[in-house]
Amino acid sequence: MTNTQRLTVRQQEVLALLKGFIKEHGYPPTQKEVACLMGATSPNAAGDMLRSLQRRGAISIDPGVARGITINGQSVEEEAVALLRSMVLGEEQAWEKSFAFLKSRGVSV
Repeated sequence: MTNTQRLTVRQQEVLALLKGFIKEHGYPPTQKEVACLMGATSPNAAGDMLRSLQRRGAISIDPGVARGITINGQSVEEEAVALLRSMVLGEEQAWEKSFAFLKSRGVSV
């Protein structure tokens, strides 16, 4: 059973929103941006949804990183391209995400 088969319809919708945001911008949304994508007025609703997606194994969240959402099952190449794009564009916290990416793969910097 894949991760998306275990998700509720709403969780699948939010996961699709996350993937779309990352594809469009090259970096993951903040919790506040997730709330807007979901049509929620409170970032707490987004936080609850993100934690439920993390418990289901659909995403990983790097604590203390504003744009610390990673879609699990995303290819290393897709993730690396997104990180490079965000660095080239000078996006907020691109360096932190890049260091976390390298560290998770055992690369010392």
